[in-house]
Amino acid sequence: MNGYGQRVLDPLAGLNLKWRNCDSTAMKPLQRISIVSNATKKGAAKVGEELRNLAESLGVEAYLNTEFPAPSGLLDGVDACFVVGGDGTLLNLMKEAVANEVPMAGIRHGQLGFLATFSPEEMKAQMPPLFRGEYRIRRRSMLSYRDARGGGSLALNDLVIKSGSNGRLARFSVSVGDEPVADYACDGIVFATPTGSTAYNLAAGGPIAHPDAQVVLMTPISAHTLTSRPVVFPSGISLQVKCCDNPDRPMLSADGQPAFEDEPSFPVEVSVSSNEFPLLEGLNHSHFRLLRSKLKWG
Repeated sequence: MNGYGQRVLDPLAGLNLKWRNCDSTAMKPLQRISIVSNATKKGAAKVGEELRNLAESLGVEAYLNTEFPAPSGLLDGVDACFVVGGDGTLLNLMKEAVANEVPMAGIRHGQLGFLATFSPEEMKAQMPPLFRGEYRIRRRSMLSYRDARGGGSLALNDLVIKSGSNGRLARFSVSVGDEPVADYACDGIVFATPTGSTAYNLAAGGPIAHPDAQVVLMTPISAHTLTSRPVVFPSGISLQVKCCDNPDRPMLSADGQPAFEDEPSFPVEVSVSSNEFPLLEGLNHSHFRLLRSKLKWG
């Protein structure tokens, strides 16, 4: 343990971690950090070097990695990890962060990232208080998913089930236990967390959820009927998705990557995971200020 929480078992995910509520006024100073710069993004490596130099000047041991995808083992024994890039760069390290109980912080270097909450231009002012322990850890809910054979994993943003053919409608049936919810003729369905509510879910016409909510948002993509609307489900229930005689096998992705190594076996089960993703934020961070800025709400 590194002081960030206690362990419990999540039978769906196979990862046995959960965090207790953190007191933002009593966090420990950061002594050893990893910095991951996505060198495929112009300027990211330079920002990573600047952050490493700043950390070392303040007595913080810092390891900088510019390899992407980042190698495994990068988060072993560190107090936090700072990622320079877009949300995709941070999502690439999500499972390792959960497995090692390492809080993550994003340095904005993408287009529309909602997880990268720190600015490269303000690092000199923002980072020293963080290193001293002036931060909080937000525990973002995640999805657990598995197929009929028991294979599956976690998603921080979303699980997307789409038609396997371009231009053809797919047909899916969604139920909660023995209770049918709806049958859909659509291009696909997005199952999103509150964190992912501002990603594909939003583009598909789904609602925005506050990041502290423990819910699953289900949004059909280009549904064939106007009455097919997004639905929000609470934690504690499991959704079963069946594939209804489609001409091609559907494609499943989790956080933009293939959800299964092999072709999944339906039905696929989706629920709120008991695991949570630790996101490190400054004490002055405002979710609504971020929304106003990113979505141009004024």
